[in-house]
Amino acid sequence: MLRMKYAIGLDIGIASVGYAVLALDHEENPWGIIRLGSRIFDVAENPKDGASLALPRREARSVRRRLRRHHHRLERIKNLLINTEFITKDELLHLYDGNLSDVYELRVKALDYSVTNAELTRILLHLAQRRGFKSNRKSDANDKEAGQLLEAVSANAKRMQENHYRTVGEMFYKDDLFSKYKRNKGGTYLTTVHRDMIAAEARTILEKQFALGNNICTQDFIDKYLSILLSQRQFDEGPGEPSPYAGNQIANMIGKCTFEPNEYRAAKASYSFERFNLLQKVNHLRLLLEGKSIALDNEQRKKIIALAHDKADLRYSHIRKALGLDEKVLFNTITYNDDVSVIEKKTKFNFLQAYHQIKKVLAEDMQKLTTEQLDNIGQILSTYKSDNKRTEELSALGLEKKIIDALLGINGLSKFAHLSLKALRKINPYLEEGKIYNEACTAAGYDFKAHANTQKTELLPAYKEEMDDITSPVARRAIAQSIKVINAIIREQKGSPLYINIELAREMAKGFDERTQIDKANKENQAKNERIMERIRTEFHKANPTGMDLIKLKLWEEQDGRSPYSQKAISINRLFEPGYVDIDHIVPYSISFDDSFKNKVLVFSDENRDKGNRLPIAYLQSKFGAKAAENFMIWVQSNIKDYKKRQKLLKREITEEDINKFKERNLQDTKTISRFLYNYINDYLLFAPSDTGKKKRVTAVNGTITAYLRKRWGINKIRANGDKHHAVDAVVIACTTDKMIKDLSSFSRYHELEYTHTDTESFLVNSLTGEILKRFPYPWEDFRPELMARLSDNPADALRKLNLIFYHGIDLSTIKPIFVSRMPRHKVTGAAHKATIKSARCLDNGIVICKTSLQNLKLDKEGEIANYYAPESDTILYNALKERLRSYDNKPAKAFAEPFYKPKADGTPGPLVKKVKVYEKSTLNVAVQQNTAVADNDSMVRVDVFHVKGNGYYLVPIYIADTLKKELPNKAIVAYKPYADWPVMDDSNFIFSLYPNDLIKFEHKNSVKFAKVNKESTLNDFYSTKSEIVYFKGCNINTGAITIINHENTYVVSSLGVKTLPSLEKYQADVLGNYTKVKKEVRKPFR
Repeated sequence: MLRMKYAIGLDIGIASVGYAVLALDHEENPWGIIRLGSRIFDVAENPKDGASLALPRREARSVRRRLRRHHHRLERIKNLLINTEFITKDELLHLYDGNLSDVYELRVKALDYSVTNAELTRILLHLAQRRGFKSNRKSDANDKEAGQLLEAVSANAKRMQENHYRTVGEMFYKDDLFSKYKRNKGGTYLTTVHRDMIAAEARTILEKQFALGNNICTQDFIDKYLSILLSQRQFDEGPGEPSPYAGNQIANMIGKCTFEPNEYRAAKASYSFERFNLLQKVNHLRLLLEGKSIALDNEQRKKIIALAHDKADLRYSHIRKALGLDEKVLFNTITYNDDVSVIEKKTKFNFLQAYHQIKKVLAEDMQKLTTEQLDNIGQILSTYKSDNKRTEELSALGLEKKIIDALLGINGLSKFAHLSLKALRKINPYLEEGKIYNEACTAAGYDFKAHANTQKTELLPAYKEEMDDITSPVARRAIAQSIKVINAIIREQKGSPLYINIELAREMAKGFDERTQIDKANKENQAKNERIMERIRTEFHKANPTGMDLIKLKLWEEQDGRSPYSQKAISINRLFEPGYVDIDHIVPYSISFDDSFKNKVLVFSDENRDKGNRLPIAYLQSKFGAKAAENFMIWVQSNIKDYKKRQKLLKREITEEDINKFKERNLQDTKTISRFLYNYINDYLLFAPSDTGKKKRVTAVNGTITAYLRKRWGINKIRANGDKHHAVDAVVIACTTDKMIKDLSSFSRYHELEYTHTDTESFLVNSLTGEILKRFPYPWEDFRPELMARLSDNPADALRKLNLIFYHGIDLSTIKPIFVSRMPRHKVTGAAHKATIKSARCLDNGIVICKTSLQNLKLDKEGEIANYYAPESDTILYNALKERLRSYDNKPAKAFAEPFYKPKADGTPGPLVKKVKVYEKSTLNVAVQQNTAVADNDSMVRVDVFHVKGNGYYLVPIYIADTLKKELPNKAIVAYKPYADWPVMDDSNFIFSLYPNDLIKFEHKNSVKFAKVNKESTLNDFYSTKSEIVYFKGCNINTGAITIINHENTYVVSSLGVKTLPSLEKYQADVLGNYTKVKKEVRKPFR
């Protein structure tokens, strides 16, 4: 393909990057498609609940660390006992042999009577195992779960005192509350006590035993024992060396200042940063009156700043009252989507949150602190979490003990700013003068953009320090994949782009729960719209209603069947009649670029023509006089319930600030992550020189404008029809240039001033002559036909028929259809096995035994409990369970909603039963607990493929547990056969390994039937093929079959048998979807 100037468009989502490479003409405007495609990857979170993918590993590491420390503590106590000749090694080894007394009984006995050294050893080890709770920090009282735990601790301390129990052991042994359980169950903290209470019991018992003649229990021995019992690492210390997590992880992760590279960033809880934030907000605050924007004077600014220091929960209603503002005056920083007084009472102006937390606990002592001390307090409370370390650091500030004790109760401070205290102290004085951020930075001697001196390279670096500012794993992966796509395009094009346009999906900045709610709302809205469409088809007999028809009916209902401009009734019978009514943009689109439902009204066509590009009130006053405008305002106030729409309808004037806001809101993407990627590309990527002097090389495009363009260009987006739509979006994004925006604004302005447009075509029509004057702007002539050709399964043939000038001189055979690239999963880390441990006593029979909740029991066809293990061992229990299931129609959730008690022989209720033993088939498992038990394998890492000449293909599954072994497994799956019957493969027959999302090509003797993945797709339900290049998704060890999807993920084969395939080959796809055949691989071990 010819070398030419080009631009890149990127549509970046949480699991996809759509890309488009567009050729540029001599004026550096798009005029042809070089290539387009989609890169797909897994969202970097748990798909079930949005939890971090690192969470299971972190929790498992925490459990291992806790158990290791627990074991080490017991070992140290045992060593103490042996070294003091309290007990011998042999006695310790046989300590728990024979019939033993209840240890709680021993703990009570030792309070009054002499016990043997062996019994005392059991007591001391038991106390070390159940040593109670101790927090590192006072602020745990403010944590919800920790608060519940502390409540239980307090309740048990109170119970001990009120009932005159001498020790915890005595309370647990004698009190009826603990008769059933002496350990916490089901997330409760019933038996939780403070560690000091356990230490007190240990001291009491040991001192009593010394008094009763045990001379080993000296004060020195007691001190040594308690030192071990109470030992606990401080949170801020982390684990010991050489762990990579050793030391204070928070302090280790604090970045450097944007302006002062040798200074660490300030905590957001530092007073200087909070004041910096407050001053910025105050300096951007404007008062809006009758369309005019009025800046605050110095006195007003001072009043707000003083008010912010005085009120912990400052609202805009408080600011209005303090400034004595007229009710007509509004604030520019509020979106008024409700009544003014209501929304201002709800909207907070709180930018000194840490300041007020400190002020609350210190009260009058707050006045004793300097700004520097407040800064340091915020820094310390954000960096350190244990009381000991906090006390040490706060003491170094010279603070009084009562101030330090009060500060220890503050929790929840953890975030850090982008600037250091040094930079903040330089900038804040200029913010105090009323300067905005960029002016204050310049006055302080800083480049507020801070991007001027970065070294630009032809390829984007995969990592720079500022990447650490993006803490969301979801966003980090999306950005990393975007960088890979950009670099791959640059390598392929053998040169730099002229510009890059990016659009980030709005869910990128949302958490899992928010995205779930958005998705739910979208589906509900789609269902509602479909009901309206069906109503139009049936009630109004319009066979193929358009999106415009849907909006007309929705607006007609919202407006109670009347035009807002004249309050005249709109006949519903003529609603879809051409030339009768129009949808009008309240604030002209040429100015606002707002195509939302809230900026639309249904009016008579002549009213729409007459209004032009004016606001409704201006139009009515000019055309019909003040009375008509007044009647309009009264009608709007009474009938338009949506506050935002009401405000748009009642708007009197459009200011320069309004225009800037419209552009910012509807043309630019200002999300934090969008700004980050915008800056990252701008800072580090070298762009091609511009012949037209183009300065803006990166644009973060707003999804609102691209959605509008896509709609007007007639590009349908059906997400259920596969992943190509990301590439289509990228083309639209790349075409959203300044010239396109200007052309769009001009088109809209001409339409508003002079012309109407038909509902079906994108051109302008003179309302008097009917002459076609101007088409809706397209990026270039034949844009849509070219795009449709490039999306087709045979783009070369489609382009040949179009005979477009752009492709003259290009070998069309080199233009391939889009092939969606998917990120393969070559990860080999994770849990070696599932958490549930199962008995291996029947493993030779191919089954394992485990316990299951009663709610999981079911009756089989014969009326017996399915997979119940050894019912003959307790027929009374088995028959009672079976009868309970029968009486509830085999619905276990209802049958066991209430506690189930095993009946005694006489029929009276016996012990509570929560779980019973069941058996299940087991083919592959992991031996645990010295081979006495097994657990199910966790993730299958890969499948190794073997080919035996004349005997077909064989699959050897490799699990995470196998990666820890010295040798790889060699047994290949045989459908429906136990593992013992699987054949052993010869390594010489190995051909390749398959990981999830690896690319393969199969050939079948007959044909393979693919089924549609998404039922909402408009594609055919099935298609069949003998051969295709597909993505491998997984393997079923019961059937020996694999699951595959086509490259677009529109069709799936859930069970493809591979043994008898004529051919199975492995391919490799790069980031852009270019694929090549992989030669025979060497089998790679993990160790």
